[in-house]
Amino acid sequence: MEATSQQQRSLVPGAAFTSFFKEWAILFIFVGLFAACSIFVDGFFNGNNILNIVRQISFLAIIALGQFFVILIGGIDMSASSSIGFTSVLLAGLVHWENVPIAPAILIVLLASVVVGFVNGLMAVYGKIPAFIATLVTMIVLKGVNYLYSNSIPISGLPAGFKNLGAGYIGPIPTPIVILAVIAVACYVFTMHTATGRSIYAVGGNEEASRLSGINTNKIKMIAFILGSLLTAIGAILITSRTMAGQPTLGENMLFDVITVVVLGGTSLSGGRGKVVGVVIAALILGIIDNAMVLLGIGSYWQWIIKGLILAAVVLIDAKTKKD
Repeated sequence: MEATSQQQRSLVPGAAFTSFFKEWAILFIFVGLFAACSIFVDGFFNGNNILNIVRQISFLAIIALGQFFVILIGGIDMSASSSIGFTSVLLAGLVHWENVPIAPAILIVLLASVVVGFVNGLMAVYGKIPAFIATLVTMIVLKGVNYLYSNSIPISGLPAGFKNLGAGYIGPIPTPIVILAVIAVACYVFTMHTATGRSIYAVGGNEEASRLSGINTNKIKMIAFILGSLLTAIGAILITSRTMAGQPTLGENMLFDVITVVVLGGTSLSGGRGKVVGVVIAALILGIIDNAMVLLGIGSYWQWIIKGLILAAVVLIDAKTKKD
């Protein structure tokens, strides 16, 4: 009887459109915001400006995709901010002080990021420490390591060719945009077309039911934490390439934007719901907002207030959606 009632509701004129609008509201918001800025903000609708926006958000989007996996299981990775600085200073230190060639140095920092994610997972999954607290501990420890290792100063001396990763081009397209596209497609295929990816959704949606259905929930959550840390490191490597220096403070102001992008993209803070495409579109929206505020001459303090209000609104909408 209930199924029949649902089928009848689905036949109501406009129901299909309403469902589609709710599912892809983030896309409508992006189109509307882009159109409004193009009309009302001088200098926005310019090829170079738009390309610059996409390049700027590429770093943020890659890191946000890492946070996406952790939030998808109902967790959160507070260590992402310090992990960015850790990757940056470790990479620069290996190259500048230890004379390690850039390619092996990148491999080493990626392996180090896996270790960070593994430690986060051990504390949160097997230690039963709430993810917020476990990753907060890692954040504080890594922050201390960053300043000790770098002597609290930027580490320069990176090879000139390394700059191509964060500031170069592949044909007419900036390299970070190409890397983001490859990573986003890989994440989409992983989440939508692999058993492990679907299990991440299942565990985030209902961990107990997932366990009873035969999913190794602890293993899945460990994978999510490791993927989060690994993608954060990739984003940090690209930012380091752009700045050409290892900086211990590099990610200290990024965590808020990262979480805003993931939640704005439709990922539920309680886990089990979200889309890779939504995260990328949300990063573009935040990039447009930042760019428009700069072009309009809005001060940095007001920018923080506006973005904070945006995050609050999105969280309230997320809570209302769960009740509905």
